[in-house]
Amino acid sequence: MNMRLGAIITGDIVNSTNIPIESRDLMLNILQAIPEKLAPISDVSFEIFRGDGFQIGVLQVDEAVRCALAVRAWLRSNKPIDSNNILDARIAIGIGTLDYESDSLSTSDGEAYRLSGRLLDEMNKSRFKIMTSWKEVNEELGLATLFVDDIVSGWTQSQSEIILAHLQTPVSHIELAKKLNLSRQMVDKSLKASKEELIDTYDQRFKKLINKHLQ
Repeated sequence: MNMRLGAIITGDIVNSTNIPIESRDLMLNILQAIPEKLAPISDVSFEIFRGDGFQIGVLQVDEAVRCALAVRAWLRSNKPIDSNNILDARIAIGIGTLDYESDSLSTSDGEAYRLSGRLLDEMNKSRFKIMTSWKEVNEELGLATLFVDDIVSGWTQSQSEIILAHLQTPVSHIELAKKLNLSRQMVDKSLKASKEELIDTYDQRFKKLINKHLQ
C-alpha cells in the first residue's frame, strides 16, 4: 500500500522569551488564530506545543509554501504590547510520506514530520526552510528559499497585513484595496515593496515541482 504524501509545517516564535509576560495571552491568541487565517488557502490541522511552538498539517500539499508565508505575514502584522519588535517565527516545511496518522499531529509520524522537525532543530539564523523527499527539488528550492526568507524578514507590520490578504485571496489590487478599505496607490506601493511578484513566482515554481511528484 502506498503511503500518502503530506506537508508538515513546524515552527516556533522568534525570541519568545523576550515577549513581556502581559503579552503572552496576546501571543497565544495570535497563534490560535492561524487556522482561521489559513482557511482561504488550504484545509489544515493545527496544534500548539511548548507555549511558543506550533505544527500545521497542510491538506493541499502544494499550498504548503503559501501557508507558511501567510503564517509569517500574520505574525509580522502583530506587535506585542510594550515591545519594539513585531512577531515572527522560524518555519520549517517537511514534505514526504505520512506513515502513521492519528487524531493528533503530536502522535502522528512519518517522513514529512521527521523532515520538518529535524529541519527546525538545525535552523540557526534562517527563519524559513523546506526539505522534501526529492533531492532535485531540494537543490532547486534551496537558494531561492534563502532569498525569499530575506524578503519576508524585511516586511513591515503594515506590509505584512496587505500581503497576507493577497496570499489568502489572490485578486486584483483594486479588489484588494476595496477589501482592506485602503487606496489603490497604498496597496500598489506596499505589494511592490513586499516583492509580491517574486513571492508569487517562487510559490508557482514550488507548486509545479511538487505537483510533478504528486501525480
